[in-house]
Amino acid sequence: MNDTLLILDYNYKYTEDIAKKLRIEGIACHVLPGDATPSEVQALAPLGIILAGGTSENYPLSIDGRLMHSGIPVLALGNTAASLCLLLNGKPEAPLQLNSVEEVELLPSPVTEGLSTSDRMIHACIPFNLSGELSPIAMLNEHIIGFKHQELNLYALGFQIESNDPDGTAILLNFALNVCGTSRWWDEFAFISNTRSHIQKEVGEGLAICALTGGLDSGVSATLAHRALGERLRCIFVDTGLLRQGEVEFVLSHYRDKENLSITLINAQDEFLSSLKGLIDPVEKQKAISDTMKKVLADVLHDTEYDAVIRGITCEEVLKHGLHDAIVPSKGKTVIAPLKEMFKTEVRYIAEKLGMAKEITSAQPFPGTGLALRIYGEVTKTRLDILKTVDKMFVEEISNRDLTRKLFKFFACLYPVQGSRSDEVLIALRAVTVADTREGASILLPSRMPFDVLENLSSKIKDCCPQVSRVTYDFTSIKNTAN
Repeated sequence: MNDTLLILDYNYKYTEDIAKKLRIEGIACHVLPGDATPSEVQALAPLGIILAGGTSENYPLSIDGRLMHSGIPVLALGNTAASLCLLLNGKPEAPLQLNSVEEVELLPSPVTEGLSTSDRMIHACIPFNLSGELSPIAMLNEHIIGFKHQELNLYALGFQIESNDPDGTAILLNFALNVCGTSRWWDEFAFISNTRSHIQKEVGEGLAICALTGGLDSGVSATLAHRALGERLRCIFVDTGLLRQGEVEFVLSHYRDKENLSITLINAQDEFLSSLKGLIDPVEKQKAISDTMKKVLADVLHDTEYDAVIRGITCEEVLKHGLHDAIVPSKGKTVIAPLKEMFKTEVRYIAEKLGMAKEITSAQPFPGTGLALRIYGEVTKTRLDILKTVDKMFVEEISNRDLTRKLFKFFACLYPVQGSRSDEVLIALRAVTVADTREGASILLPSRMPFDVLENLSSKIKDCCPQVSRVTYDFTSIKNTAN
């Protein structure tokens, strides 16, 4: 079904916000990187294009001008409005650094219908000197910060759609419904139905392979593919030895025993430990894990005939890395990523609509590298066993105190104690929530954990693990979601 919009990504945070707002309103949308070619855009046949820019004064210069003359309506938001102004023979002026809430006057146009003023958080505002073919639609004091083309369906607003933003939602709906003529047909059930049909069409009568990691993304992708293909989906689950305590058994219990997926379990703990021997740098660890996983899967599938590879990756990963570099050998095979345009927060809703267990849908994020990057220093079996034990105790304590819903994620890290006996380690507990900054980025904030919880955990950990010399709580705030 081509009754969709297309979002071109020039700022991931705002791309995600826009896509989620549209889908909540029942409007389907595709997402592509900002450097997508006109042929890639035309292949999707969107009814409209949204350029999702950021709030900085540096506007993208890579927007393909041919899109402006394709006949497809365009709405440029944030600093992509300056890019559109330049492409349409206007001149972006020197940016104004405001970082404050300002009242913006909205002039009559199809995208501002029903709005006259709007209080906006303005960061770096770029005023426009318009060419004769453009007319202003947004003013900040005497500065033009939004415009429309007088003949073409081209619109630009030099501010972004915020998280809690009724006016911004109204602008998106005006563009989608009134300018582009989209309908409100999208919901999670429609997504599931369309995805099932897409997988069936792509695989045909053939066989598909999917690598389960234990994470939500690969699990939902495998479940979607299983609903479409049945026994013609074969899943491989590699026990790396880096997963949390009891996780292998949990994955098999849910996906094999409850969902009836065909799963082959590969015990490769020795291979992964061997590949990590002597490594301390996180980048080197990550590469060793990826290379080992590819080798293990290639060996397992060496004599297996299959036609398609199901990939459990989300929109964030596709925008950053593309669809290539699959861990399952995919040369000459059809690659299907059912969640490639879904964001991680949306995947949980898909899982719920699939009827997957609450233990799956509410599970906290867990890295593909497992516990390896939560061990600072060389990864050894002894250190893994200690961290698995501590991690399980932490999870049980949080669950028993009913704190799970208040936290984005919580985990333990292990640090070797320098200058002491070789098996002595320090444990750092970490629990975080997520907040958005004014600049549109995300920041991880340490949770204010009850002291008695930390005190109780510290005592339990010391009693259970004699190698642990000290237990600390990590209060660091960071501006990314890597763990």
